[in-house]
Formats: sequence, structure tokens, C-alpha cells
Amino acid sequence: MGFTLKIIPLSSLNFSGTEANLQYVDGSGWWGKTTSYTTEGATTAEVRTDGAAELTDDPLWSDDGNGGIESRTQILDQPLEIGGKTYPAGAAIEDEYEITLQDADGNRYVLAAISVTTFSDEDGTASANETTIVGFIWDGPAPPQGTVLTVVPGGVKDHQSLDPSTVQVCFAAGTMIRTPKGDRRVEDLAVDDLVLTKDHGPQPIRWIGRSPKTAEDLARNEKLRPIRIRAGALGQGIPENDLVVSPQHRILVRSKIAERLFGAKEVLIAAKQLLQVEGIDIAEDLAGVEYFHILFDRHEVVISNGAETESLFTGPQALKSVGRAAIEEIFAIFPELRARDYTPTAARMLVSGRQGRKMVMRHLQHKRGLVAVA
Repeated sequence: MGFTLKIIPLSSLNFSGTEANLQYVDGSGWWGKTTSYTTEGATTAEVRTDGAAELTDDPLWSDDGNGGIESRTQILDQPLEIGGKTYPAGAAIEDEYEITLQDADGNRYVLAAISVTTFSDEDGTASANETTIVGFIWDGPAPPQGTVLTVVPGGVKDHQSLDPSTVQVCFAAGTMIRTPKGDRRVEDLAVDDLVLTKDHGPQPIRWIGRSPKTAEDLARNEKLRPIRIRAGALGQGIPENDLVVSPQHRILVRSKIAERLFGAKEVLIAAKQLLQVEGIDIAEDLAGVEYFHILFDRHEVVISNGAETESLFTGPQALKSVGRAAIEEIFAIFPELRARDYTPTAARMLVSGRQGRKMVMRHLQHKRGLVAVA
């Protein structure tokens, strides 16, 4: 199995001169330190694993060199160039530790430190078992570039794991997507088919992908379990029929509460943030699910089972979930996505974490639906 990671090099983070300490989970002076970041120098790592598609601080790996080649369960599938150095294909890659940071509004974000271990038998130059923290990735939503973030006391944790598949943004099979010719099942759509969008009218599908998840997949990773939004659960009779989506799939919320909180009457929020709402639950009864991704020329709001929801967003967290082969297909259509400084534009403000939970609680407290009359 394999997946893709978008890694931010150490040079793109500013921890007030503590870069050397980033090599160690117990680096001194972290708590209370502030930082900001840019995507300058960010690069893509292709990872191959012989187990689940997740990145761990591998318990089967022996850091003292006694584990041997056969213990490598996570390796670079292609050479990785980052921080002025090239690491060869076959080098081990791991999630060493994670740092929880907080912005001025109390929103929290998690950085995962990524290490690469090279071997003298691989490139003939590195010493055996030379392990280096090469950069970080965001484990979950990323803050806007330049946001000042503070390390939370107790927020540095060792031996963490990442599951790139948990950021999948997709519709479940059977979802009815609105088109100029009426509603069509998502699984019946194809590239170049027109879909009605909220902002730009009929738009052609540029790429569509599918990702089946078996009962075994869902049992092994509960974060993949789909979320069912019952008919009418969002308010105003929306959705028209039960809507099943992946946990990270964003739903459009339109209300005065959203406008007061964020200065925007319409925002997008992940389905998993709506589980406090009556009629929105994890679909435990589904033995398996087949997810579908739909990509347009830009991030769009589409109509699915009568609800307004997002299309695939080409941010790094979403792209890394579709797999290497799919990413290459997407890059062939949109070569600009390869640019290290590329920043996609969201169709609406993206609300997540503490902000999203606060908004949902406000709606519940005031007994307001999540979708008001337009």
C-alpha cells in the first residue's frame, strides 16, 4: 500500500531559533514558544508500506540498528529532496512525535514531526541508521500561512501515528448529485459530465475517483466510518433524503450565528463536527462503503441529496488521501498543483476544530437549524 505526504521543511518554521531542538522530542524551551510557517520549500514524499496505510513511530523498528532491513514497514517509494539534502528510495520514514499548537482564538492544530532513516548499504554515504527529522506535516486542518501559533503546555507527545486516509473528503455511493438534467447517482457520473454548482452554474467534472472501504477496513480504522445525515437534520427539510458522507466531508452551514461568529453567513464544516446534532450519527450499520471524489476546476459547492456540500478541495491534506496514482492523474490535469507555493482557494470559509464545535453548540443552545432560509 502507499500514500503521499506533503512535508514542510524545518526552515519553513520559525521557533525562535530552536531548530536544533526539533530533532528531539524532549527539546528544551518548547512550551509557550511561538511559531509561524510558510509552504516555501514544502515537498511531496511518496511512502510505501507493507501494512495499513498509516504512518507510525514504528514499534517494529529498532533504532539501534538491530532491526535489520526486514523490519522496515514504512519506506520512501521515491527519493525525497528536502532541506538541501536528498534521501534515497528505500529509506525508512516515520512519525516521531507530535506538537499541539494554539492560535490567538484558541483554535488548536497538530504538527507531526517526520523522520527519515538512511543506511550505508543504500546510498553508500550516510552512516548506518542515521535518523534525521526532516520536516513536519499537519495532522488535520492547517492554519492559514503566517498564523502565530503557541506550543501548548504538555502538547509534545512521542510515539504518535498518522492515518492519511482519515482526511478523505467524499460522497458515499448512492448519493444523488444535482445536474442540469436532474439528480444522478454519484457512481453514474463521469469526467466531462456537467454538475450544477452553487456559484458557477453547470461545471464539467475534471476528475472523479472512488475508494471502496470493506467491513474489515472500517473495523480496523473507525475514523473511516461514514456519517449519516438524516433527512431534515440540517433544517428547512435539508437534506431531502438521508445523506452519507466521509467524516471530513464539509457541509455548508448558512445562518446568522455563523455570520456573527465568522463574519460570513455561509461556512463549510466537516460532517464529523456535526455529530452533536440530532439526526446526524456515525453510520454503524453499514458493513462497508464506497466513497467517491469529484474534482472541478475550482473548489465548488454542489447539491447532494438536496444539501449543499463541497467538492474535492485540492489542499495537501485532501490530496494525500486519494493515493499516488490518483494524485498523478490530478497533477496531469492541473500541473499548477505541483508548485510548492500553490495555495487553493476555498469556496467558503473552512471552519474546523474548536470554532466549529462552538458554532454547532450555539445553534443547539438557540434551537436553530444549521441551514436558514437563503
